[in-house]
Amino acid sequence: MSREIWDWTADLPGRSDGPRPSPLRGRWLPLTILIVLLVALFLRLGTWQLARRAERLAANAEIVARTEQPPLALTGELLDPDEANLRRATVRGVFDYSQEMVLRNRTWNDYPGVHTLVPLLISDSGAGGAPIAILVDRGWIPYESAAPERRAEFHNAQGEVEVYGILRQSQERRGNVSPEDPLPSVDNRVDAWHRVDLPKIRQQLPYPLMTVYLEEDTRPGEAKRLFPKPQPAISLDEGSHLLYALQWFSFAAIAVVGYAALYRQQTRVARTRGEQTT
Repeated sequence: MSREIWDWTADLPGRSDGPRPSPLRGRWLPLTILIVLLVALFLRLGTWQLARRAERLAANAEIVARTEQPPLALTGELLDPDEANLRRATVRGVFDYSQEMVLRNRTWNDYPGVHTLVPLLISDSGAGGAPIAILVDRGWIPYESAAPERRAEFHNAQGEVEVYGILRQSQERRGNVSPEDPLPSVDNRVDAWHRVDLPKIRQQLPYPLMTVYLEEDTRPGEAKRLFPKPQPAISLDEGSHLLYALQWFSFAAIAVVGYAALYRQQTRVARTRGEQTT
């Protein structure tokens, strides 16, 4: 059998009579392809995380721009939920505590509790008919005070009041894992809700409800109220996208450096063995 038939082993580490091992042939080729694919994947994932971070920063900038606009004065007129979302607003009216409800599973400094949701009957709304209401998320109270008979101690805004806060869109159920709120009616009220689902909540109220709700906030310069504790849910953090991007780029660098070190070490071993046999 001729020697040429066995030359496919000439590039293996340790052969003294063959050429220097090449990353583009023999046993090195599959490993080289694998490393190239892994590096390409890691770089793609890192770039994707940077794009996600850029989207997050743009969304945060839009939130800041909306909240810094002059507050809207609500009169009960129809608002576009998309345009009104995250706008600051003021509204005058009377709280209807008989229709109060709560938002489940809310925390403050890791303490369990609920948020109180109270319709505010907007002053001078309804054009002579039934007044129009806007649902107000007044904020957090402790879980042990969540029962209807205990919540009366937090009815600290009586008569006509002016409420300041941030407008928010109705919340929708996301995925089958998220619990679903039951369908209520005027005669079958639901007192505790998983989310502010305005179309459903509207069905248990005896008057029209605006298509946005108001998260009550503390006016600049005013002392913060103890309870219900206003908790506008606005997050401006960047998330972990930059950290994840750096991790993926690090994985790509480790793969390249590790492959290069292995190739260099195997090449040195092959050269040493060749010198020892000559």
